[in-house]
Amino acid sequence: MSFSNLTGNERSRHVLQRLLDRGRIGGTMIFAGPEGVGKRQFALMFAKSANCLKPGPAGVFANDCCDQCSNCRRIDSATFGDVTTIQPDGQFIKIAQTRAIAEDVYYRPREGRQKFYIIDRAEALREEAANSLLKTLEEPPPTSTIILITSRPDSLLQTIRSRSQRLNFTPLTIPQMEKFLNQHYPRPAEDNALLARITEGRIGQATAFDLSVYRQQRKSLIEILDLIASGDNRYRLIKAAEYLGKKERDEFEKDLELLARLMRDMLLLASGAQPDAIVNLDAADRLQPLAIKIGLDRLIIWIEKFNQLRSNLRVNINRQIATEAAFLHLAGKV
Repeated sequence: MSFSNLTGNERSRHVLQRLLDRGRIGGTMIFAGPEGVGKRQFALMFAKSANCLKPGPAGVFANDCCDQCSNCRRIDSATFGDVTTIQPDGQFIKIAQTRAIAEDVYYRPREGRQKFYIIDRAEALREEAANSLLKTLEEPPPTSTIILITSRPDSLLQTIRSRSQRLNFTPLTIPQMEKFLNQHYPRPAEDNALLARITEGRIGQATAFDLSVYRQQRKSLIEILDLIASGDNRYRLIKAAEYLGKKERDEFEKDLELLARLMRDMLLLASGAQPDAIVNLDAADRLQPLAIKIGLDRLIIWIEKFNQLRSNLRVNINRQIATEAAFLHLAGKV
């Protein structure tokens, strides 16, 4: 993939293009933005365009990578000696990793025109590791570019931020995301529309998302919401709470997130919102009658109580007991 194929974040893309046009590629940059919005992809496109053997002609996408030459292909496959990606070793990026950058950065490129060091999840830099980079960040040679990728730029040392040029990346709009998915990931339009909404315009999440798992999970949770709405079987409500509460914390929190999203969709359906505002648009035929069954006023109360449950679960309380109490309360059984 080349710059001309990337979607969204136009301002950041054109900043990188201008740097390529002017030959001002060296230095330190921070690519900041939420997870999954394309920061890593832009960093690799920048490295490919700087080292491409057949860069595009001057124009809107001047010096764009060809995406076909040996340099481009090797950067994509992470086998190009002048493009290095550094990731956390366990929980942190450690001082041995940053010292390796500091020792290598002043050597001239071995295979291409420009060396790139892409530090992924830069917020994981330990303080001593970050400090060991300061001189390198302040005076990198013109043949080396350091890119720090982070979803939490304010967690970086101020001394690092002051030495770096920052580019901000944001999610795509829903129409942009649908267009991108339809162009690059052929599947039913209904699936791409759902993916665009679930992932809120985050390409990295959409391309790794398993819709079949999501739909199965959603089916089970809609059945639980229907059970709560009926409120006529205390035993089944307790078993449903047990089913959720026994899951691992990550899976449990994903279920809570999806329950919250389904409740929001039902609230929007009950209030007559435009279809584009609904995330689970493909399940509207199931959610609409359930929203009518529960009623707008009761849905508002449900969402308030459910948000309270999610807040309580941030502290170390028994998930199963808390979920059981919430379900019984929503069903009017306590």
